[in-house]
Amino acid sequence: MHRIAELIQRQLKLSVFVPLLLLALGTTWFGLFWSVNHFGQLSNGLPFMDMQPWLTAELLFEQIRSYGNEAVEFYLLWSAFDYAWPFITFTTMLFITAWLFRYLPETWQAWYPRLVAAAYLTVLMDWAENVGFVLLVNGLPAEPGWLAQSTLVLHGMKLFFNMLFNLGFWVVLGAVVVRNARARLTT
Repeated sequence: MHRIAELIQRQLKLSVFVPLLLLALGTTWFGLFWSVNHFGQLSNGLPFMDMQPWLTAELLFEQIRSYGNEAVEFYLLWSAFDYAWPFITFTTMLFITAWLFRYLPETWQAWYPRLVAAAYLTVLMDWAENVGFVLLVNGLPAEPGWLAQSTLVLHGMKLFFNMLFNLGFWVVLGAVVVRNARARLTT
């Protein structure tokens, strides 16, 4: 993770960051708004499986059984998109975080590779979760409970690493804001 952290810190330039940010904003708009709405229309109001934190195996199979052909086709296409989206989004967030670390003392710098690890573990868990959900959707009428449970464990791990990254990001952002406010108040 140290090498990836160093690579991001070396590439911390507007010419790299601005296109990445625009790509992240575009994919997030598609991933959270249009596609969620469209899938909801195709699935009688259901959200994507990987956007449901309290999903159980029973509920998962119930939802998959209710999908019509159009919902299945759209879900499979969206799943392919969902391999790029988390990687782009977390890489963009890591660029923002690297920029914030520039305003913190040297003692804080060891935390950046840990945030890189949390971000990319989230991405890896998301990718693995996608494989499970796609296999489950394609596998009907079979309903392998072990695959559903494994996929839901990956889903939970994705949410856990995402929470760790978000917590770390907000701590770093808060530290930068407090440090900046203190500096302004003492001058």
